[in-house]
Amino acid sequence: MIAKPFARVVRSPLLIIVFYTVFYLTSRLQNLTSLPVFGDEAIYIRWSQIIKNVETLRFVPLTDGKQPLFMWIVAVFLKFSSDPLLAGRLVSVFAGLATSLIIFQTICYLINFSDPETNPLINLISTLKKNYFRASPVLLIYLFSPFFFFFDRLALADNLLSFFGSLSLLLSLLLARCRRLDLALILGFSLGFGLLTKSPALYFVILTFVTYIIINRSASFKTFYYPLVSSLVAFAMYSILKLGPQFHQIALRNRDYVYTLSEIITHPLDPLVPHLKDIFTLYGHFFSIYLILFFLAIILLSVSRFRHRTILVLLIWWLVPLLANASFAKSFTARYILFTTPPLIILIGYLASYFNYKVVLPLLFLLLPNVFTLYRLSTSPFTYKLPPTETGYLQDWTSGWGIRDSASYLINRAKTHNVIVGTEGAFGTLPDGLQIYADGVKQLTIIGVGLGFTSLPPSLINAKNYGDDVYLLINQSRNNLSTAEQQKITPIFRHPKPDNDFLILYQL
Repeated sequence: MIAKPFARVVRSPLLIIVFYTVFYLTSRLQNLTSLPVFGDEAIYIRWSQIIKNVETLRFVPLTDGKQPLFMWIVAVFLKFSSDPLLAGRLVSVFAGLATSLIIFQTICYLINFSDPETNPLINLISTLKKNYFRASPVLLIYLFSPFFFFFDRLALADNLLSFFGSLSLLLSLLLARCRRLDLALILGFSLGFGLLTKSPALYFVILTFVTYIIINRSASFKTFYYPLVSSLVAFAMYSILKLGPQFHQIALRNRDYVYTLSEIITHPLDPLVPHLKDIFTLYGHFFSIYLILFFLAIILLSVSRFRHRTILVLLIWWLVPLLANASFAKSFTARYILFTTPPLIILIGYLASYFNYKVVLPLLFLLLPNVFTLYRLSTSPFTYKLPPTETGYLQDWTSGWGIRDSASYLINRAKTHNVIVGTEGAFGTLPDGLQIYADGVKQLTIIGVGLGFTSLPPSLINAKNYGDDVYLLINQSRNNLSTAEQQKITPIFRHPKPDNDFLILYQL
């Protein structure tokens, strides 16, 4: 009774989308940089700065085996923002918005999936107009889920991968129903951009064929040239990376993250079983147990009323990559399964559409605790506890607490002195986290001096003897300097980090 008057007020999908966009951007943009730069963010943003500054280094991410599309986009955003961390995270904010709207449109389309075939664009618009209110609960799920909120606000390529995965799923469903060459080409572009973002996009290419087979059972082998065209376009786009001299690094670095099939055969349940436990832990933390139970109830109460082939497609898009990652991945964190989550949310939203507006109020009630979680992540991330697999964002050496303050001090000193800064490590949070803020600053040089040193690096001592203003930036937990060497340096300030650690800026 409460939702019906609201349905009369909200008379168009455009109004729903406008309201949602406003709420989404308000939630995601507030305190966007309250979480300090994370190790991989620092690397990606630094590469983006190099790409922006040096035209001949467009493929610099290939040096570490990473596809460069995310960095190319961040490089564009850097032209409009003086804060590099803000620029990098804005890309993920907009990618998350696009992903959620694609999820919304996909559910609208699936509700009338069995309607006669028409022009794909007309089909999408008509189903959006007819089903926007029945599909709208999914927008609430996306908006208030910590899983999406957390990664929508990090400068990582995973959100962009999720967008291209969601778009490829929608286009695959369209292609299976409307066999058109132009649609196959558009799907190919989506798959190609996914491959230029991260290697797991290969799942999307394979699942495109699976979708075509399941939905279009009457298709002959002659009609398979439509998804074949899509895959050829995708790999043609991917071949652009061969222009980079270190293209081979992608395959080499992929081996660092996954076990080979021969290795898995020797221990088939490891890492599968431990990673399945991680999945339950991550879902419970980032969605909440009560929301998961709500999802299960929706599935059990409505699954028999829908087209089984459609449900099978959504299950495959969700479970196949998820279980494959659980079986083969050496390290398993939430960001590596983020791209598998949109198909799950589409499945839940699709099944929930059977209940019309009846799920809105119980869904709002179950999502209410998540509002407090989002607030804590936004305003006080220092004290927030993530699952054990996710500690690197807020804790350990990979978290960037204190880097911005250190950069501000050093940049100010560089106005009157020639400043040399040595940082622990040579790659990652330090020195890249410091370099993103010091990009283009004259008289400020940052040097990665490695790890485990027990005496001051000769490069810093030589710079001090030459008359430069010399500093050392290091985490207290990784400071192995001897007592005698400690007496040669003076702490300028100590920035606290979780677990009683500190980032310390020393001056020689």
